[in-house]
Amino acid sequence: MMEVQERDVEFLETDNASPSVPGTIFCNGSTIFILVLIAFVVRLSFLFLLRTYQFGRMDDSCISGETTNIAMSIVGGHGFHSPFNGDDTGPTSWIAPAYPYFVALVFRFFGLLTKPSIIIIFVAQSMFSAFTVIPILGIAKRTVGRSAGFWAAWMWCVFPWFSKWSVTWLWEISLSALLSSLLLWCALALPESRSRKSWLGFGALCGFTLLVNPALSTFVLVSLAWCGYGLYRRDKYRNKSWVTPIALAALACIAVISPWLIRNRAVFGEWVFLRSNFGFEFALGNYHSSIGRGWGGTHPSGNQKEFKKYWQMGEVAYIRDRQQQAIDFVKNSPMEFWALTARRVVYFWDGSAMNYFTPISWYWVPSSFLIVSFLLLPALFVARRNLLHGWQLFYGILLLYPVPYYFTYSQVRYRHVLEPIILLLICYAGVEAGKTLCSALGSIYRSVKENTLP
Repeated sequence: MMEVQERDVEFLETDNASPSVPGTIFCNGSTIFILVLIAFVVRLSFLFLLRTYQFGRMDDSCISGETTNIAMSIVGGHGFHSPFNGDDTGPTSWIAPAYPYFVALVFRFFGLLTKPSIIIIFVAQSMFSAFTVIPILGIAKRTVGRSAGFWAAWMWCVFPWFSKWSVTWLWEISLSALLSSLLLWCALALPESRSRKSWLGFGALCGFTLLVNPALSTFVLVSLAWCGYGLYRRDKYRNKSWVTPIALAALACIAVISPWLIRNRAVFGEWVFLRSNFGFEFALGNYHSSIGRGWGGTHPSGNQKEFKKYWQMGEVAYIRDRQQQAIDFVKNSPMEFWALTARRVVYFWDGSAMNYFTPISWYWVPSSFLIVSFLLLPALFVARRNLLHGWQLFYGILLLYPVPYYFTYSQVRYRHVLEPIILLLICYAGVEAGKTLCSALGSIYRSVKENTLP
């Protein structure tokens, strides 16, 4: 991966990798530094002016939750335990390990859920969000081009909605957006590389991404499939094996995540994937009289009866029990289940789920959520019509990533990892529309000028 990244640093100076992008000056290091700095300052402004680090704000925010509970358990010497309510309920794999350990490191030095520790984590999340500008420009260099890349980068820097999660939710949301964008940037470059180090590095990046957020497995699988197909198309004319690079990346990914899988096998007595709670999430959105948005007062973090049941049964048995309840619901009421699924498809894209708990404040411009989803439709059409480089990669991720949320339940924060791609596609469609309009106006002007000449 290092060789791929070193070669791709050319995007700081030239833009000649994509056939759709002319070989012109694209961006230099100082410009990128300024963009990242602006994005960081914007996020810090929200953090300190709105005081989003405070508990009990009347806004959609989350400071204390599974991540912080597990982090406090780690700092207290109990290990990766106890995702709910601060009580020791034994080992857990409710969420992936990387982010709770990062939070625990901050807690160890700055105190458990103290103001300094919360501010430091939000500052770090703001950095993750600001650094996402770099892969946005890198992806643009290989796909949508210079103008669209700049527009997308500036929108990411200054538009309030894209800052929200980094300063209101103490969660891995911003880091997930950064890592998913890095994955796509590397994937777009990898078919050109024969270096084993590049493929091993990409696999290691995939593995770390899964340890942060296993929901990004869609990005990993689609990226590997797209890279594999790109290699296959090239190799069938050159008699070279396309399987070896993909296998190296897959093995590196497995090597990175395997210690956590082995840990889960040791503590639970059975194989558990990176996260254990999919069956519970499935049950959380599927029951009689559900509105398809989850919660329903049946979560162990808010329902003492469910918490006690979780404590007594243990995590794996509790999740299996809740999963069976959901399966029984689907078997007995298939039409109701599919109706809920259809509603969740709408929830994922229209933003109405943001009012399920505390409404999102006006200064985040929540109305932009639906507007962005609406603009994505023509942008997808333009990308496909123009055969934009990597359009299959974008389509695959946009179609497949939301599927688990269609079947379980949706929150508006889940779309954030897609928003760099969405921004790039929308800006690309806007630039193409601008070119078409300018061309049409130029033709009209020339026609009028010719007709008025003596």
